[in-house]
Amino acid sequence: MKKVTQRFIKLSSLILLFIFIFCSLTYADNILKVAVLPFQINSSENLDYLKKGILDMLTSRISVEGKVVVLENKLVSDVLSQINESPTTEEAIRNIGTQLGVDFIISGSLTKIGDSVSIDAKMFDLKEKKSVTSLFATSKGLDNVIPEISEFALKANSRITGKPYSVYSSPPPPPTASEEASAFMSGFLVPKKGKGPSSDTGSEFVMSGDPLRLKKGFWKSQRLDFGIKGIAVGDVDGDGKKETVVIDKDSIYIYRYSEDRLALIKKIKGKKSDNYLSLDVADINKNGISEIFVTNLVDTRLDSFVMEFQKGDFVKIEPGINYFFKVIETSKNGSMLLGQKAGLDGLFYGGVTQLVWKDNKYMEEKNIPLPRNAIVYGFNLIDVDKDGKEDIVLIDNYDNLKVFSNSGELMWKSDEIYGGTKNFLTKYPSGTKPVDSLEGLETILYLQNRILLQNRKGENAIVVAKNIPGAGKLFERTRMYKDSEIYSFTWDGLGLSEDWRTKKIPGYVADFQIKDINNDGKDRLVVGIIQTSGDALFGSDKSYVLVYELMN
Repeated sequence: MKKVTQRFIKLSSLILLFIFIFCSLTYADNILKVAVLPFQINSSENLDYLKKGILDMLTSRISVEGKVVVLENKLVSDVLSQINESPTTEEAIRNIGTQLGVDFIISGSLTKIGDSVSIDAKMFDLKEKKSVTSLFATSKGLDNVIPEISEFALKANSRITGKPYSVYSSPPPPPTASEEASAFMSGFLVPKKGKGPSSDTGSEFVMSGDPLRLKKGFWKSQRLDFGIKGIAVGDVDGDGKKETVVIDKDSIYIYRYSEDRLALIKKIKGKKSDNYLSLDVADINKNGISEIFVTNLVDTRLDSFVMEFQKGDFVKIEPGINYFFKVIETSKNGSMLLGQKAGLDGLFYGGVTQLVWKDNKYMEEKNIPLPRNAIVYGFNLIDVDKDGKEDIVLIDNYDNLKVFSNSGELMWKSDEIYGGTKNFLTKYPSGTKPVDSLEGLETILYLQNRILLQNRKGENAIVVAKNIPGAGKLFERTRMYKDSEIYSFTWDGLGLSEDWRTKKIPGYVADFQIKDINNDGKDRLVVGIIQTSGDALFGSDKSYVLVYELMN
């Protein structure tokens, strides 16, 4: 009997041990793992403390003892150190999550320009293959960052655990349909009137002289996982509403502003050999639908084309054109399509001409007299001194802003540099082909950005971009720009006088327009910004669109 009792005790102990081990393993398997990638901070200020604060808050708010664990920062850093660039695409972020063996992964960015702050964050479910929680918010100052991140963390926790979350304060009532329609850029206020610099320090514009009643703040789009090379706005599908068209190296993206985001409605992929240099949108053939003009260089051969929306799709109505295209908005003649041919070396050949639609094709109408060495890019025809004649405003290849009279006389030249571009053409020695190395290169020609016209109560204002060099040029064909600004000038009788400029923008202005992006009848300053993640030379580009509201 004693032996039976001992056997029973041993067997019971083994059963209990097995149950304990099994339950422990099952319990461990049920714990959900989350990885939080370091937030990308875009600001001219040092906000490293904020990056750590965001990480700490997400970790504390999402973790649930015995149910949800957030990986240690060191484990995440070890994996990130093995890749050459910061992850920006959803695919790259998911791959990191797979390497870490987590169920969910969080990635985000914070951008601060002046006093305006925007936050963009997402949590991806690696099993469901989709973004399950997202945050996109803008605010004034850093005070609202922590509450926004806190609520995002609570939503993320709710999604992971399946339990409803509660916020610290009652949420506002849902907006009405009319409020939603007017929500775009709704936070802007008019700075004070009067002479001298504006006392409204919250404005996103640095005022000079008489304040131009520019509204403060900005709207920032979601991140675009490619480098913008051109941006243009127009009604490209004939529905009476304007779309935002963007190009990268070999693709066209057509967006429409919707629910505080740019909604992609069409992507048109080109060939790998394509190299899109510039983009414009305008209704040159006067049929009520704006054409899309793309300057495309394949090796040293121009293969530009024009697309138009016909029978439910975008088609090339003029393929394989030997023109560098540019549309300018002039002070007297409105939209003009300009073109300049390419020679056998792929560089500019001949003068700049106006192109018009005639006999179902684009034909040369007249030559545009320009100063020597001027090309189709980086100039506009604007009557700056209001004498009834259009003057020539241009940025030369040395980044000087100049004004020439209608007869070609130099009227004014800037002391400071403006413009600045990474878009260039290369001339190769005769008999050679394009190569990736710098050996044997003879000529680098940079393609300056636009010069825009804004008419304000009879005054022809000139709007230009200024990309601010970072560490300088390492090679002739490599320019690095860390920050940028947009300037507005008017003629004061002696030269161009600065009216305003935006506060410093982190990133490089690839292109910009003054257009009605959200179809409310008001033109706004629309800026395509590139930010290079990681190493300035070898990091991958990401972009976003900034929109500032202007008062006429």
